[in-house]
Amino acid sequence: MSDLRPDAVGVAVLRGTGDETRVLLIRRGRGVFVGAWTIVMGGVEPGERATQTARREVLEETGLVVVALYTAGALDTFYDPVKDRVVVVPFFVARIAEGDVRTDAAHDAHRWVRFDEAAALLTFAAQCRLLDEVRAAFVEREPEAWRAIS
Repeated sequence: MSDLRPDAVGVAVLRGTGDETRVLLIRRGRGVFVGAWTIVMGGVEPGERATQTARREVLEETGLVVVALYTAGALDTFYDPVKDRVVVVPFFVARIAEGDVRTDAAHDAHRWVRFDEAAALLTFAAQCRLLDEVRAAFVEREPEAWRAIS
């Protein structure tokens, strides 16, 4: 079996605790998915580890600094008809430093929402499924030690 290197990453950015936990959604302002609400997403650059991509993309797309990064223990795979290959996207969870969101040029809006609100807004089914895992493993209890990424 070949080495499955990730093509991109997805990051569920959280703030607050317990019932006050909110997840950040950003809306794509251009491109094929214009108008789509998503979690933070971005491509892995050559020589970059997926964890580095997760931190970089959160900063680039939101202006927020990741203070704690975790593996969500989930990933998305889908067929890309343009590249004629299967794309692999691991998911991460980030806790961020306080600050105001400053979306980049590729996004035109953002919202901090409850999990039920996120499920109604998200465009991609894999991201909706991810939020079920995030709520169970990061909101309803403390994440297990194996999830932490230094």
